[in-house]
Amino acid sequence: MSDIVTENDYFKDGLCMHCQWAREVLQDFRYFHTETEGSWVNKDSQLQNKINEELKKQPLKYQQQIIESYSFDLHQFQNQFPNIHRESLIITIYNFLEKQLNTLCKILSKYFENSVKLNELNGKGVRRAFLYLSKIANLDSTKFKNEKEYIINVNRLRNQIVHNGGDLPQNSNDPLNVFIENNKYLYGSPNEQVSLDADFIYELVDTLTSFFEKLDCEIQMFITKINS
Repeated sequence: MSDIVTENDYFKDGLCMHCQWAREVLQDFRYFHTETEGSWVNKDSQLQNKINEELKKQPLKYQQQIIESYSFDLHQFQNQFPNIHRESLIITIYNFLEKQLNTLCKILSKYFENSVKLNELNGKGVRRAFLYLSKIANLDSTKFKNEKEYIINVNRLRNQIVHNGGDLPQNSNDPLNVFIENNKYLYGSPNEQVSLDADFIYELVDTLTSFFEKLDCEIQMFITKINS
């Protein structure tokens, strides 16, 4: 690691509060998810009540036809719209994570003389940011090893949603398929489209919150080193 430059102001540049702010935004994502999921549940409940009222008015021989006439609307509120929301939120949250890590690396680069810059490292996205944090900033990434592995798998999921419409790899041993098989909130077989439970978003937010908490401890230790 290069020599640390001590004249920078870690309050002014945001280093001191960076991880805390990230955790606060993650809670905003959680609230947004809860409210949006609740809207689909309410819409579905309203539609179910409407169907039940119509069924009460019609003879038994017409009831199946009435139910079928509402099948597409039920599908939208129960499956289509929630899945669009969940996929979109995974992409949004992951983009937020990547931006925060890249920003953190840029802030940290001010504290080192003649150090390698983020864009000079191999790779891209969160993988490159992790490399910078461990190799250049010398933060102990073993402290958030589990969260890091989870994030890498979410990266794979995000890429599959963005570039392949959520269709999973054909190889059953692909890391993404293994991740989905072992996650109770994700469903899908190789070469089929992934399905997301609402609770996966909560798991994602909780895991990233834990990650930023542990990363914050490393940042505070870094700041203590500057002040010593």
